[in-house]
Amino acid sequence: MQGIWSFSVPAESASPQTQWLPADACSSILFNLTENIVMDGALFTEKVILSPVETRSHAKTWQPGTQLAGVRFYPGVGFGIFGELYDQPLGLQESDLNTELKALHHALAKSPNHFSRIIRLYRWLEGLDLTQTARLSEDAQSQMTISQRQQERRFRKLLGITPKHYQRIARIRRVQTNLKRQPNVELSELALAHGFSDQAHMTREFKQIVRITPNQYRRLVSTNNGNDLKG
Repeated sequence: MQGIWSFSVPAESASPQTQWLPADACSSILFNLTENIVMDGALFTEKVILSPVETRSHAKTWQPGTQLAGVRFYPGVGFGIFGELYDQPLGLQESDLNTELKALHHALAKSPNHFSRIIRLYRWLEGLDLTQTARLSEDAQSQMTISQRQQERRFRKLLGITPKHYQRIARIRRVQTNLKRQPNVELSELALAHGFSDQAHMTREFKQIVRITPNQYRRLVSTNNGNDLKG
């Protein structure tokens, strides 16, 4: 798992809070512990929300009074848990939940603090059966003699994107990490160091995935010390 988290916005807060979720090919499950939440401008009243594989950075806006908990899965893990992938966030009403998820949601809603929610999520994760993901991964490794097209189909079944698309996302993530560590680096040198043909090529890829340019991202790093950024 990439992360387990619990989050809230004080009911007395004067304004909503916006957080940027990075493009990292990960997927998530969110537990809505209040009446409704707003994500990317869409209202969700469902109690459990399955997020798709993240291929572009995007904003999530949380209204005052929001109470959430969730798990973020490494690439490919979400398929092993839910048996399918989603193009858009999928909200599940309480009547749609299986017994295990329903019990978990109720327990999270009754938890008195963030720490207790995280403990409950951790225990739930310990009991998950990830044999489907493991089997698909082992098949991919043990059958390296299969054609490239077959390998790509297996990869896409697990992650919902092609290997090439994943490589693009991973490369931009490395650029972001480099900019956080060295915000004053020359962008032309950074582009060549990460295998881009030139700075313009890197900028196009960066903007498509992160939704801002490397220069804008660098300014955000300097302003926010790397916090609350698009990755």
